[in-house]
Amino acid sequence: MKAYRIALALLFAPLISVANTSPIENVVAPGGNVVYYIMGTPEDAKNGGGGSEIEVKNFKTSQSDILLKATPSNEPKDNLGGFSRLRLSPDSKNLYFQSMAWATSDAIHSLDIASKKTKYITDGNLVCVVGAGEYQGNLIVQQHRYFVQGGSYDFLYLYNSDGKSEGLVSTDTIEKVDLLKLCQSMTID
Repeated sequence: MKAYRIALALLFAPLISVANTSPIENVVAPGGNVVYYIMGTPEDAKNGGGGSEIEVKNFKTSQSDILLKATPSNEPKDNLGGFSRLRLSPDSKNLYFQSMAWATSDAIHSLDIASKKTKYITDGNLVCVVGAGEYQGNLIVQQHRYFVQGGSYDFLYLYNSDGKSEGLVSTDTIEKVDLLKLCQSMTID
């Protein structure tokens, strides 16, 4: 057990920066050599506030880089901070994540890995990136909306990578196993 802890410490040691950040969550690229991390302080992780940086580590070359640092803004769509729900596109060219934005939902953004440019996609909670099928690379997003006569609901919608809504995927009664199937592959029969 002690050797396991030492191996983990050595694995994450290059990721701990001067600001005392550590990995909050990660996603591994196909092949297993490249890992993307949301980094935050222990206080961020404890408070559920998300991270302040997105970093990449290539374990084959031992190179690491900061892809994105938090950039606060008063405009919710432009606020980049409190990063969470990191997902990788099927072609491994983009990272998707959400950042703190409105009282009822976060803002979902994409990050072009090569250029380090971000783009706002939509509001909501990022559920997954569709892995295969006709809608491969599209996002399933949970959005908080309101009925005309009062009350609210949190249904799942499909968005393409440009932020265009493709339509309703499911109500809030979907079973987890069915949602997992949708995330793996989505086609029209």
